[in-house]
Amino acid sequence: MSGKTSKSNSKPKIKTVASMIREAIEKNGYKDVKECSRSIRVPYDLFNKVVGGHIPKDAQLVEYARKLKIDHRELILAAYREKAPDEMKRYFNSVMLLEDHKPAIKEMLELMDSFNSDQMEQLTHVARMIQSSPRDYCRKAIALLFLYQDMDKDTMSHFDSLVQLVLRKEDLKGLDEFRGAIDFQQKSNTGRRSRLHA
Repeated sequence: MSGKTSKSNSKPKIKTVASMIREAIEKNGYKDVKECSRSIRVPYDLFNKVVGGHIPKDAQLVEYARKLKIDHRELILAAYREKAPDEMKRYFNSVMLLEDHKPAIKEMLELMDSFNSDQMEQLTHVARMIQSSPRDYCRKAIALLFLYQDMDKDTMSHFDSLVQLVLRKEDLKGLDEFRGAIDFQQKSNTGRRSRLHA
């Protein structure tokens, strides 16, 4: 038998409504489903069915979540994932990462919530570039972003001119986008100045 761990073992286990409720019953110190249903005052027959795999309505799930101290959003998400047709299940994969409470994923989602539409469009563009580019290209591109944040306006303008000068004879799609970004920035700065003086 090989010492290698298969890829499937490294994937996070998909939680179901039943597994989340069973976990909560155990975590809350109940010896079985009957004792738990009595304590939290829910009908045993339905509760037992849910522990066995039946998925109740959202309102019922919210009640169970509140009484068992489970995040109701995660419980409802698990229910929708279970009920979804097979071809739709892949859409839940990225959200499933939240079940592990990975700080990087949570921070990314919080940042995305705060983005305006233009920032969101640029983020999507950058994400596609990261996905399709070699690692060293990505590292340099991100380093350039940091570099731009530290530059004063005059240095930035000089840097932009230098890039365009060095690449003036090149036929690069990225150069057109770079020029477009500079034009956009100049127009934004002019618009800002005119609003301040109005």
